[in-house]
This record gives sequence, structure tokens and C-alpha cells, in this order.
Amino acid sequence: MFKPLSFAFFAGLILVGCQSKQEAVKPPASPALPSAQTESTPIDQEWKPSTLSEQTIAKANAAVMEYRKCLGEETKARAGDRGDPRQITNTILKNCEILLPAIKAAFDTENVPAVISERYMRKTRSHGAQSVLRTVMGVHAERAGEEAEAAANKP
Repeated sequence: MFKPLSFAFFAGLILVGCQSKQEAVKPPASPALPSAQTESTPIDQEWKPSTLSEQTIAKANAAVMEYRKCLGEETKARAGDRGDPRQITNTILKNCEILLPAIKAAFDTENVPAVISERYMRKTRSHGAQSVLRTVMGVHAERAGEEAEAAANKP
């Protein structure tokens, strides 16, 4: 007798819970900001071209290309080294690290905030590190495969 009664009670609760509407809770308006600043207009969301001069962009791109060139040369020279790929990658990155401040110097001529130029340098270094590590690990994997194949083919 208790089971059918409890079943009916819980079914009723579930039914009532499904039928009730939850009203959307609006976040409280911030008194510090006028309502015109909290809403963005389509004009604010439009893409705007860079305000940096062509010379600054060219200098920054040239510095990035020099950094990538250094990474490529160092990777070719050291990718075949034996050892931990992460350590080899760190060595390659440290050898080319001296070229990164040229990017910041290019942005500093246009008074770009340091936070932005440093973020760009970190992004450039991070992408370079990923590329170098991928290459070094690929070379090591290829070598390990060749060594395993040679060991399997030995009579």
C-alpha cells in the first residue's frame, strides 16, 4: 500500500516540476556603467584595420621571419641528436631566443602597450616551440622505427 501511494506522490511532484516555468533571472544592472556602455552596437563589433604603420608591421614581420629562420636552421642542425626531444627543443629555442626582442622593439616604436607586444612575442615563441617539438619528435620516431625494423630484420 505504501509503494503505490509514494509512487503517486513522486509522480505528482515530477509532473508539477515539469509544468512550472522558471523565469529568466536578469543580472543586476551595474550602477557604475551607463546602459549605453553595456550594450554593444554593430559598429563596435565590426572589424577594424590595424592602426600600425606599414613600416612597423614590416619590421615586426621581418623579426618573426628571422626568428623562424633561426628555428629552422637550428632544428636542421640538432633534430637528429640523441636524447630527450623536449631537451633538444629547449636548446633550439634558447639559441634563437635573442631574436625575439626585435619584435617588441618594432612595436615599441609605435607605442604599442607592452602587454600586447609581449603577448605577441609569447604567441610567436609558443608556435615556434610547437613546430620545433613536432619536428624533433618526428625525427626521433622515424629513427626509432628504422632501428626497430633493422633489429627485426637481423638474422
